[in-house]
Amino acid sequence: MLPQNRFTQWLSLAAGCAVLILWMAACSTLDEIGKRPNPTDTLQAARTATLGGRISVWLVSPTGFPIMAGSTNVAGGQGEVIGPVGTATALSATLYAATQIAAEPPDLPNFRTTDCPAPSGRVPEPPPDSFAEYAAAIGTYLSDGGPTSVLESELRQWGAITNKGGVVQADTDLTGDDVPEIIVNLFNPLLYNDEAVLNAGQVIVYGCDSGKYRVLFQSPSSPGLALPVLHRVGDMNGDVKAELVYDIQSCSQSACTREGYILTWNPITGTFDPLNNEPIIAVNGRLGVLDIDSDGILELTASSNPPSDVASGPRRSVVDIWDWTGKNYVLAQRIQDDARYRVHVLHDADDAFRRQDWSTALAGYRRVRDEAELLAWTIPGEPSLLRAFASYRMVITYARLRDGRAETILSSLLAEYPEGTSGAAYAAMAQAFMDNYRATTSTNSACQAALGVGAGRPETISLLNSYGYANPSYTLSDLCPF
Repeated sequence: MLPQNRFTQWLSLAAGCAVLILWMAACSTLDEIGKRPNPTDTLQAARTATLGGRISVWLVSPTGFPIMAGSTNVAGGQGEVIGPVGTATALSATLYAATQIAAEPPDLPNFRTTDCPAPSGRVPEPPPDSFAEYAAAIGTYLSDGGPTSVLESELRQWGAITNKGGVVQADTDLTGDDVPEIIVNLFNPLLYNDEAVLNAGQVIVYGCDSGKYRVLFQSPSSPGLALPVLHRVGDMNGDVKAELVYDIQSCSQSACTREGYILTWNPITGTFDPLNNEPIIAVNGRLGVLDIDSDGILELTASSNPPSDVASGPRRSVVDIWDWTGKNYVLAQRIQDDARYRVHVLHDADDAFRRQDWSTALAGYRRVRDEAELLAWTIPGEPSLLRAFASYRMVITYARLRDGRAETILSSLLAEYPEGTSGAAYAAMAQAFMDNYRATTSTNSACQAALGVGAGRPETISLLNSYGYANPSYTLSDLCPF
């Protein structure tokens, strides 16, 4: 979990790499099965005096790590806390629930799991003609006592496991019955193309049932869905149960999207249920499993680099962090990359302005006005217009602070943007604000004067709302909210 008293340590860890997105790629130790050593070990809990009970031991770090309210800079990006996040209350609830579970008699599973097939020298049959029949064929082989080592070798012969992916794993108990399930992740060899970006496949989980193996879970399979990427087969959240974590990629002409899943076994329904409370999506990015704050609870990260177009406007890369609350996994943090577009620097400055973080806001407005290296979008005259708006914001901010630099910035704004130029509307709003403020010393009254000018100049809003659905929209009152 990611309570506030651990967040400072989290920041320190993230600062070990220059950019969080690069840090995920370079520093991750838990990422993808087959690309790390011993990825799925899950500690077996000691038995209690109550048959079937377990003891969960939590090591809670000391408190006393302060965090500033509001957004937090992480590796140069803007971190926005998205509630709810894991808290000490959630930890307490999890501990209480674990205690209650340990005190109750165990629920019997709705199928017999201890009667597994005896090992035999069974050899797989030739591959089925249809990929839809693979799950049944593999189940028949396992039910006849076929060894998993031979199965993996045969699947390689079939082309269902290649050096690009696929695995047979039989060392993790997913259902809590002390009997490992068998996980088969395989390509559809009938569609496989070694040069293709996306190759279809499926993950299948088999469990013992009355002396046979049956399918407990299988992911969707279609030509448009890639082979699932297994990220974790083991305990994610300290509940002494193994979770199944994977993602599936699909692609359109403009982007590839990965959807992540965190599944846990439900012994009542005999199904794998999701622990994430809404879809986990990464666009043109990747997912990873990390213990970001070193609290023993694993987080799931999803990095996105969505494409920009006329409809969306310029986009920013983001990293979503999904954390455990004691009940489920929720989107706990969204971290944006450093702003490269001039309008994104303006948006960051306006966010600080709304929080009344005046020094951060003014620093951002100076960058919008003075930094030549910032990227422009496709709006004609955009750099000049945004510079005028940033100067207007500086005038009203300095006035709010009773700082004489309001007059200095106003003089520069009026000289640079006389009537007839593209930023003249913002200069006129700044002039109306300061004329009223000199007479009344009231920023509220001065704002009303500025908004009166803006109401007759629709370009003051139309520019700011020309950046597509992926960017914030403004109302007239947003231009002077005092």
